[in-house]
Amino acid sequence: MYHYDDLMMALHKLYFDAIEEADYAPESVEELFGQIDISALLQAVRHNAQTVYAYTTQGKQSKSFNYRSCELFDQRATLLYDEFDSNTAEVAVTDRSYELWLLEDMSLVVTARVTVDFNCGEYVTVYREIIGEPYDGTMSMELEELTMRLQQLYDAVYESEQPVYEL
Repeated sequence: MYHYDDLMMALHKLYFDAIEEADYAPESVEELFGQIDISALLQAVRHNAQTVYAYTTQGKQSKSFNYRSCELFDQRATLLYDEFDSNTAEVAVTDRSYELWLLEDMSLVVTARVTVDFNCGEYVTVYREIIGEPYDGTMSMELEELTMRLQQLYDAVYESEQPVYEL
């Protein structure tokens, strides 16, 4: 599942599709892609993989109704990028965003997420739905921001703040 070549191919496609899909200059894409340490990222992706649920509730009070629905993907995934879309702040803070997930099989999936947060995290509900693939028109992903977030993801590898996995 976690293979260097598979991650390299998935990211290469993601970055270089931006030339056609998002009007990036080939030189810019090459430069940004070249800034990613694939080996360190693979370690970070493995370490941060999680089960993603379609719907969750989580409260801080004892005996809160904490709930997990069915799994959204048939495998664990690592969040690579999220993009804020809109929100409201009244009795509760409600926001919608889009997320880019890397699944364990190294495929990329975009989800829409709606979060309702009551009283600064005292009770939070999160709903996710699979939207599709990168560049399907949902997200306006910026490769500069994605590159920075990927680098931040594997900072813990450089700082020896996470285990090293035999992959």
